[in-house]
Amino acid sequence: MMTIDMATQVAYWNRVSGGKRFSHPLRLEWLPPDKRATIVDYGCGYGRSLAELARAGYTSTIGIDFSAGMLARAHAEMPGTHLIHSDGHTLPLDDGSVACVLLFAFLTCIPDGAEQQRQIAEVKRVLGLGGLIYISDLLLNNDERNRARYEAYANRFGCYGVFELPEGVIVRHHSREWIDQLTAPFNRMRFKTFEVTTMNGNASAAFQYLGRKES
Repeated sequence: MMTIDMATQVAYWNRVSGGKRFSHPLRLEWLPPDKRATIVDYGCGYGRSLAELARAGYTSTIGIDFSAGMLARAHAEMPGTHLIHSDGHTLPLDDGSVACVLLFAFLTCIPDGAEQQRQIAEVKRVLGLGGLIYISDLLLNNDERNRARYEAYANRFGCYGVFELPEGVIVRHHSREWIDQLTAPFNRMRFKTFEVTTMNGNASAAFQYLGRKES
């Protein structure tokens, strides 16, 4: 049974907010063509993707995160950006009010499967009909180092791929089957695998998914 103290998770991200860097690529061709479309970066961190959106000419963006420390860094680096501090469980937005939601390295920070499903339901709620969900996250790796830590924590968390980093935060790497199940409420448009450098400087298998809300 997975038991994760979200207050500890949030405290970790507040503690490291000044030093972490993220590198998941933002594929502009996957975004709405209308530069006035409302795009939400859910789990925006220090705002790297928001900065890329601004440089690309998008004028209606919102960054949402549960880490006050990350949002403070985003405020400092990008004054004037629309940022919201969330409770980590719900999106403080109206039903059908946005055109696209980005979830970049978001699922890895929400290891519990049931909570991930609740978050995806929230994304669907705030998207308008035809709206896009764009996920970029980590897949299971098959190297010895990762297999060892998946196996070491599998009994504790009841899920292969969930593990605790030495600095005290719990994260998750995902199977393709789980991502297919998680995104079932949407019509899949794109799916691409690649290799990414993690926040701690290690190489990891990763994926990007683009889906559309059709009902």
